Amino acid sequence: MRRTVPATIISFIVGIIQLILVLRFIFQLFNANEGATFAQLIYGLSQPLLLPFAAIFPNLELANGFVVELSTIVAIIVYGVVGMLLKRLFSVRKEPVHRETVIREEPGIRNEQTAREKRIIREERR
Repeated sequence: MRRTVPATIISFIVGIIQLILVLRFIFQLFNANEGATFAQLIYGLSQPLLLPFAAIFPNLELANGFVVELSTIVAIIVYGVVGMLLKRLFSVRKEPVHRETVIREEPGIRNEQTAREKRIIREERR
């Protein structure tokens, strides 16, 4: 199935959202320096994306300061599923229907058109 322009745009946006969330997950997991400019950028961009999922699961704190943010994992999955559904919604397109109509003459009836081919092929677009 050929992708439409809206489906491509949705795929791009969802990909960016998921990239930001994966980076946040990795930064949280390995306890990245929150003072670093790039880490601040990722945390700032990902914070609004995580608001709907913030209180669903608690963070898991592992040894040596590792933190697993379960809400980030849930957000990555949910944004992926919503993006897939939206892409499918915009990717549905009907192919033109080709129909063939055959006109048959009654036996014994002759006119000018009998010499010509009686097939009419028409394309209907919906």
